[in-house]
Amino acid sequence: MKKSVCLFMALSALTAALWAGGKKEASPAPATSAPATAAPAGLVPSGKKVIVADANSTHHLNLYVAYEKGLFKKRGLEVEIQQTSSGVAAVAGGEADIVFNCPTGVITPIAKGQNITIISQVKIPCTSVLVVPVNAPYKKPSDLKGLQVAGLSNTCCAVIVIRDALKGQYNTEFELVTLAAGAAIAALDAGQVKAAILEEPYVALALLKKDAQGKPVYKTIFNGESDADGDGKIDPNLAGPNPPCRTINANTKFVSERTDDAKLFIEAIAEADQVILANPIAPDIVDIAAKYVSVDRQAIINSNPKLGFTTKLATEQLKGYADALVRQGTIDKNPGDALFAPQFKGITW
Repeated sequence: MKKSVCLFMALSALTAALWAGGKKEASPAPATSAPATAAPAGLVPSGKKVIVADANSTHHLNLYVAYEKGLFKKRGLEVEIQQTSSGVAAVAGGEADIVFNCPTGVITPIAKGQNITIISQVKIPCTSVLVVPVNAPYKKPSDLKGLQVAGLSNTCCAVIVIRDALKGQYNTEFELVTLAAGAAIAALDAGQVKAAILEEPYVALALLKKDAQGKPVYKTIFNGESDADGDGKIDPNLAGPNPPCRTINANTKFVSERTDDAKLFIEAIAEADQVILANPIAPDIVDIAAKYVSVDRQAIINSNPKLGFTTKLATEQLKGYADALVRQGTIDKNPGDALFAPQFKGITW
Protein backbone atom coordinates (compact mmCIF):
# COMPACT_ATOMS: atom_id res chain seq x y z
CA MET A 1 0.00 0.00 0.00
CA LYS A 2 1.63 2.74 0.81
CA LYS A 3 10.75 9.09 -1.11
CA SER A 4 20.66 15.84 2.20
CA VAL A 5 21.32 18.42 4.57
CA CYS A 6 24.38 19.61 6.14
CA LEU A 7 22.39 21.08 9.04
CA PHE A 8 24.24 24.14 7.88
CA MET A 9 26.94 21.70 8.93
CA ALA A 10 24.64 20.57 11.67
CA LEU A 11 22.53 23.71 11.94
CA SER A 12 20.25 23.26 8.91
CA ALA A 13 18.57 19.99 8.10
CA LEU A 14 14.93 19.32 8.04
CA THR A 15 12.38 16.61 8.28
CA ALA A 16 9.49 16.03 8.80
CA ALA A 17 7.28 15.98 9.90
CA LEU A 18 6.85 14.01 10.01
CA TRP A 19 3.94 12.51 11.15
CA ALA A 20 0.97 12.90 9.05
CA GLY A 21 -1.93 10.69 9.74
CA GLY A 22 -5.20 9.61 8.31
CA LYS A 23 -7.53 6.68 8.07
CA LYS A 24 -6.64 3.53 6.26
CA GLU A 25 -9.13 1.18 4.71
CA ALA A 26 -8.99 -2.27 6.20
CA SER A 27 -6.95 -4.81 4.26
CA PRO A 28 -7.20 -3.28 0.77
CA ALA A 29 -6.31 -5.75 -1.95
CA PRO A 30 -3.48 -4.99 -4.33
CA ALA A 31 -4.36 -4.00 -7.88
CA THR A 32 -4.23 -6.78 -10.44
CA SER A 33 -3.10 -4.54 -13.32
CA ALA A 34 0.56 -5.51 -12.83
CA PRO A 35 0.96 -9.26 -13.44
CA ALA A 36 3.21 -11.30 -11.22
CA THR A 37 6.62 -12.06 -12.72
CA ALA A 38 9.69 -13.91 -11.57
CA ALA A 39 12.01 -12.11 -9.15
CA PRO A 40 15.02 -10.39 -10.76
CA ALA A 41 18.02 -12.64 -11.34
CA GLY A 42 20.10 -13.07 -8.22
CA LEU A 43 17.33 -12.09 -5.82
CA VAL A 44 15.06 -14.81 -4.52
CA PRO A 45 12.08 -13.97 -2.29
CA SER A 46 11.80 -16.13 0.81
CA GLY A 47 8.07 -16.70 0.44
CA LYS A 48 7.57 -15.15 3.87
CA LYS A 49 5.32 -12.14 4.40
CA VAL A 50 6.89 -8.69 4.78
CA ILE A 51 5.14 -6.73 7.55
CA VAL A 52 5.18 -2.94 7.21
CA ALA A 53 4.15 -0.94 10.27
CA ASP A 54 2.63 2.27 8.91
CA ALA A 55 1.12 5.53 10.10
CA ASN A 56 -0.68 6.76 7.00
CA SER A 57 0.84 9.75 5.23
CA THR A 58 1.08 11.04 1.67
CA HIS A 59 4.83 11.00 2.37
CA HIS A 60 4.52 7.22 2.19
CA LEU A 61 2.73 7.38 -1.16
CA ASN A 62 5.40 5.26 -2.84
CA LEU A 63 4.54 2.44 -0.43
CA TYR A 64 0.86 2.66 -1.35
CA VAL A 65 1.55 2.91 -5.08
CA ALA A 66 3.88 -0.10 -4.96
CA TYR A 67 1.16 -2.07 -3.18
CA GLU A 68 -1.84 -0.95 -5.22
CA LYS A 69 -0.09 -1.39 -8.57
CA GLY A 70 1.20 -4.84 -7.70
CA LEU A 71 4.89 -3.90 -7.72
CA PHE A 72 5.61 -6.01 -4.64
CA LYS A 73 3.61 -8.94 -5.94
CA LYS A 74 5.39 -8.99 -9.28
CA ARG A 75 8.66 -9.49 -7.36
CA GLY A 76 7.24 -12.41 -5.42
CA LEU A 77 6.71 -10.44 -2.20
CA GLU A 78 3.63 -10.70 -0.04
CA VAL A 79 3.44 -7.37 1.77
CA GLU A 80 1.06 -6.61 4.61
CA ILE A 81 0.73 -3.05 5.90
CA GLN A 82 -0.43 -2.74 9.48
CA GLN A 83 -1.73 0.57 10.78
CA THR A 84 0.00 1.67 13.97
CA SER A 85 1.36 4.80 15.59
CA SER A 86 4.16 2.76 17.17
CA GLY A 87 5.87 1.45 14.06
CA VAL A 88 9.44 2.11 15.15
CA ALA A 89 8.91 0.19 18.39
CA ALA A 90 7.21 -2.63 16.47
CA VAL A 91 10.16 -2.95 14.07
CA ALA A 92 12.81 -2.67 16.80
CA GLY A 93 10.95 -5.34 18.75
CA GLY A 94 10.59 -7.69 15.79
CA GLU A 95 6.79 -7.52 15.52
CA ALA A 96 7.15 -5.84 12.10
CA ASP A 97 9.86 -5.83 9.46
CA ILE A 98 9.81 -2.32 7.98
CA VAL A 99 8.63 1.16 8.93
CA PHE A 100 8.66 4.48 7.07
CA ASN A 101 9.50 7.20 9.61
CA CYS A 102 11.08 10.55 10.33
CA PRO A 103 14.81 9.73 10.60
CA THR A 104 15.28 11.36 14.00
CA GLY A 105 12.72 8.92 15.40
CA VAL A 106 14.90 6.05 14.20
CA ILE A 107 18.35 7.51 14.91
CA THR A 108 17.56 7.53 18.63
CA PRO A 109 16.82 3.78 19.01
CA ILE A 110 19.77 2.94 16.74
CA ALA A 111 22.05 5.02 18.99
CA LYS A 112 20.66 3.15 21.97
CA GLY A 113 21.49 -0.24 20.47
CA GLN A 114 18.03 -1.35 19.44
CA ASN A 115 17.45 -3.75 16.54
CA ILE A 116 16.61 -1.26 13.81
CA THR A 117 18.60 0.17 10.89
CA ILE A 118 18.10 2.62 8.00
CA ILE A 119 17.95 0.97 4.58
CA SER A 120 16.70 3.69 2.23
CA GLN A 121 15.60 7.29 1.88
CA VAL A 122 11.92 7.92 1.23
CA LYS A 123 12.05 11.48 -0.03
CA ILE A 124 14.04 14.71 -0.27
CA PRO A 125 13.39 17.44 0.65
CA CYS A 126 11.45 17.72 3.86
CA THR A 127 8.39 19.82 3.13
CA SER A 128 7.91 21.29 6.61
CA VAL A 129 7.67 25.08 6.72
CA LEU A 130 6.49 27.87 9.01
CA VAL A 131 2.84 28.72 8.43
CA VAL A 132 1.48 32.02 9.80
CA PRO A 133 -1.64 34.19 9.33
CA VAL A 134 -1.45 36.33 6.17
CA ASN A 135 -1.40 39.52 8.27
CA ALA A 136 1.36 38.29 10.61
CA PRO A 137 3.94 41.06 11.16
CA TYR A 138 7.04 38.84 11.02
CA LYS A 139 9.52 40.42 8.60
CA LYS A 140 12.73 38.73 9.70
CA PRO A 141 13.53 35.51 11.54
CA SER A 142 14.34 37.32 14.78
CA ASP A 143 10.69 38.44 14.94
CA LEU A 144 9.84 34.88 15.97
CA LYS A 145 11.61 35.30 19.32
CA GLY A 146 9.51 34.07 22.22
CA LEU A 147 6.48 33.21 20.10
CA GLN A 148 4.36 30.13 20.71
CA VAL A 149 4.86 27.90 17.66
CA ALA A 150 3.05 24.60 17.13
CA GLY A 151 5.16 21.63 16.06
CA LEU A 152 5.15 17.88 16.28
CA SER A 153 7.88 17.38 18.90
CA ASN A 154 11.30 18.50 20.11
CA THR A 155 12.86 15.64 18.13
CA CYS A 156 11.01 16.31 14.87
CA CYS A 157 13.55 16.95 12.10
CA ALA A 158 11.87 20.18 11.04
CA VAL A 159 11.61 21.52 14.57
CA ILE A 160 15.27 20.67 15.22
CA VAL A 161 16.70 22.38 12.18
CA ILE A 162 14.49 25.46 12.28
CA ARG A 163 15.24 25.89 15.97
CA ASP A 164 18.98 25.40 15.40
CA ALA A 165 19.05 27.86 12.51
CA LEU A 166 17.15 30.50 14.51
CA LYS A 167 19.36 30.06 17.56
CA GLY A 168 22.66 29.81 15.72
CA GLN A 169 22.13 32.51 13.11
CA TYR A 170 19.66 34.92 14.71
CA ASN A 171 20.04 34.39 18.48
CA THR A 172 16.33 33.63 18.47
CA GLU A 173 14.30 30.94 20.16
CA PHE A 174 10.56 30.24 20.14
CA GLU A 175 8.33 28.32 22.55
CA LEU A 176 7.29 24.98 21.08
CA VAL A 177 3.69 23.90 21.60
CA THR A 178 3.60 20.17 20.86
CA LEU A 179 0.68 19.45 18.54
CA ALA A 180 -0.04 17.10 15.65
CA ALA A 181 -0.72 18.73 12.29
CA GLY A 182 -4.51 18.86 12.41
CA ALA A 183 -4.49 20.19 15.98
CA ALA A 184 -1.82 22.73 15.02
CA ILE A 185 -4.04 24.17 12.29
CA ALA A 186 -6.95 24.30 14.74
CA ALA A 187 -4.74 26.13 17.25
CA LEU A 188 -3.78 28.63 14.52
CA ASP A 189 -7.45 29.12 13.68
CA ALA A 190 -8.22 29.80 17.34
CA GLY A 191 -5.26 32.18 17.79
CA GLN A 192 -3.76 29.90 20.43
CA VAL A 193 -0.39 29.83 18.64
CA LYS A 194 1.28 32.43 16.43
CA ALA A 195 2.76 30.02 13.88
CA ALA A 196 2.95 26.32 13.10
CA ILE A 197 5.63 24.09 11.60
CA LEU A 198 3.63 21.97 9.18
CA GLU A 199 4.49 19.49 6.44
CA GLU A 200 2.61 18.62 3.30
CA PRO A 201 -0.22 18.00 2.71
CA TYR A 202 -1.13 20.04 5.79
CA VAL A 203 0.69 23.09 4.45
CA ALA A 204 -1.49 22.88 1.36
CA LEU A 205 -4.55 22.33 3.54
CA ALA A 206 -3.78 25.50 5.53
CA LEU A 207 -3.09 27.53 2.39
CA LEU A 208 -6.45 26.49 0.92
CA LYS A 209 -8.31 28.12 3.80
CA LYS A 210 -10.18 31.30 2.82
CA ASP A 211 -11.83 34.07 4.83
CA ALA A 212 -15.36 35.40 4.30
CA GLN A 213 -14.14 37.51 1.36
CA GLY A 214 -12.52 34.50 -0.26
CA LYS A 215 -8.98 35.63 0.54
CA PRO A 216 -6.26 33.29 1.88
CA VAL A 217 -6.03 33.01 5.66
CA TYR A 218 -2.45 31.71 5.89
CA LYS A 219 0.94 32.07 4.21
CA THR A 220 4.38 30.51 4.57
CA ILE A 221 7.53 32.38 5.58
CA PHE A 222 11.32 31.84 5.57
CA ASN A 223 11.04 28.76 3.34
CA GLY A 224 13.09 29.75 0.31
CA GLU A 225 9.98 30.85 -1.59
CA SER A 226 8.56 33.76 0.42
CA ASP A 227 9.45 37.45 0.74
CA ALA A 228 8.44 38.22 4.31
CA ASP A 229 9.81 41.78 4.46
CA GLY A 230 8.66 42.79 0.99
CA ASP A 231 12.10 43.86 -0.24
CA GLY A 232 11.74 41.94 -3.48
CA LYS A 233 14.22 39.27 -2.43
CA ILE A 234 13.33 35.69 -1.60
CA ASP A 235 14.12 34.87 2.03
CA PRO A 236 16.52 31.93 2.62
CA ASN A 237 15.02 28.68 3.81
CA LEU A 238 15.61 28.33 7.55
CA ALA A 239 15.77 24.59 7.01
CA GLY A 240 18.64 24.86 4.56
CA PRO A 241 18.77 23.49 1.01
CA ASN A 242 17.11 20.15 0.26
CA PRO A 243 16.93 18.75 3.79
CA PRO A 244 16.23 15.00 3.78
CA CYS A 245 12.92 13.74 5.05
CA ARG A 246 11.73 10.28 5.93
CA THR A 247 13.65 7.07 5.71
CA ILE A 248 12.74 3.40 5.24
CA ASN A 249 13.90 1.47 8.27
CA ALA A 250 14.04 -2.25 9.01
CA ASN A 251 14.58 -4.73 11.78
CA THR A 252 18.28 -5.70 11.75
CA LYS A 253 17.50 -9.43 11.92
CA PHE A 254 15.11 -9.10 8.98
CA VAL A 255 17.80 -7.37 6.89
CA SER A 256 20.50 -9.90 7.76
CA GLU A 257 18.37 -13.04 7.43
CA ARG A 258 16.09 -11.94 4.59
CA THR A 259 18.41 -9.68 2.61
CA ASP A 260 16.86 -10.55 -0.76
CA ASP A 261 13.38 -9.72 0.53
CA ALA A 262 14.63 -6.36 1.80
CA LYS A 263 16.34 -5.56 -1.51
CA LEU A 264 13.30 -6.59 -3.55
CA PHE A 265 11.14 -4.38 -1.34
CA ILE A 266 13.33 -1.36 -2.04
CA GLU A 267 13.43 -2.23 -5.74
CA ALA A 268 9.63 -2.11 -5.82
CA ILE A 269 9.66 1.23 -3.97
CA ALA A 270 12.15 2.63 -6.51
CA GLU A 271 9.80 1.62 -9.33
CA ALA A 272 6.89 3.26 -7.53
CA ASP A 273 8.98 6.43 -7.17
CA GLN A 274 9.35 6.64 -10.94
CA VAL A 275 5.64 6.09 -11.47
CA ILE A 276 4.80 8.93 -9.09
CA LEU A 277 7.46 11.34 -10.31
CA ALA A 278 6.30 10.89 -13.92
CA ASN A 279 3.01 12.56 -12.95
CA PRO A 280 2.39 13.11 -9.22
CA ILE A 281 -1.12 14.48 -9.85
CA ALA A 282 -2.27 11.77 -12.25
CA PRO A 283 -5.82 10.76 -11.27
CA ASP A 284 -4.79 7.21 -10.32
CA ILE A 285 -1.98 8.48 -8.09
CA VAL A 286 -4.27 11.00 -6.38
CA ASP A 287 -6.88 8.27 -5.97
CA ILE A 288 -4.36 6.04 -4.19
CA ALA A 289 -3.29 8.88 -1.87
CA ALA A 290 -6.92 9.73 -1.09
CA LYS A 291 -7.63 6.07 -0.31
CA TYR A 292 -5.14 6.03 2.52
CA VAL A 293 -5.04 9.57 3.88
CA SER A 294 -8.08 11.54 5.03
CA VAL A 295 -7.10 14.92 3.59
CA ASP A 296 -8.87 17.22 1.16
CA ARG A 297 -8.27 15.98 -2.40
CA GLN A 298 -7.16 19.43 -3.59
CA ALA A 299 -4.55 19.53 -0.82
CA ILE A 300 -3.18 16.23 -2.16
CA ILE A 301 -3.07 17.64 -5.69
CA ASN A 302 -1.32 20.81 -4.50
CA SER A 303 1.24 18.99 -2.36
CA ASN A 304 2.11 15.83 -4.31
CA PRO A 305 4.49 17.62 -6.74
CA LYS A 306 6.60 18.70 -3.75
CA LEU A 307 7.26 15.11 -2.62
CA GLY A 308 10.66 14.30 -4.08
CA PHE A 309 10.72 10.53 -3.78
CA THR A 310 14.13 8.85 -3.92
CA THR A 311 15.81 5.79 -2.41
CA LYS A 312 19.28 7.43 -2.32
CA LEU A 313 20.23 8.05 1.30
CA ALA A 314 21.47 11.51 2.25
CA THR A 315 23.97 10.02 4.67
CA GLU A 316 25.91 13.14 5.68
CA GLN A 317 22.80 15.14 6.34
CA LEU A 318 21.21 12.29 8.27
CA LYS A 319 24.36 12.09 10.40
CA GLY A 320 23.89 15.83 10.89
CA TYR A 321 20.48 15.11 12.42
CA ALA A 322 22.27 12.74 14.81
CA ASP A 323 24.67 15.56 15.76
CA ALA A 324 21.64 17.72 16.61
CA LEU A 325 20.19 14.96 18.80
CA VAL A 326 23.54 14.74 20.62
CA ARG A 327 23.54 18.50 21.20
CA GLN A 328 20.07 18.42 22.70
CA GLY A 329 20.97 15.45 24.91
CA THR A 330 18.57 12.96 23.32
CA ILE A 331 21.43 10.58 22.45
CA ASP A 332 24.98 10.33 23.82
CA LYS A 333 26.89 9.63 20.61
CA ASN A 334 26.42 9.95 16.86
CA PRO A 335 26.41 6.39 15.42
CA GLY A 336 27.83 7.67 12.10
CA ASP A 337 27.76 5.08 9.33
CA ALA A 338 26.41 2.54 11.82
CA LEU A 339 23.03 4.22 11.19
CA PHE A 340 22.83 2.50 7.81
CA ALA A 341 22.42 -1.16 6.88
CA PRO A 342 25.72 -2.47 5.48
CA GLN A 343 23.73 -4.77 3.17
CA PHE A 344 22.58 -1.67 1.28
CA LYS A 345 25.99 -0.02 0.84
CA GLY A 346 26.45 0.55 -2.87
CA ILE A 347 22.68 0.31 -3.38
CA THR A 348 21.06 3.13 -1.42
CA TRP A 349 24.19 4.68 0.13
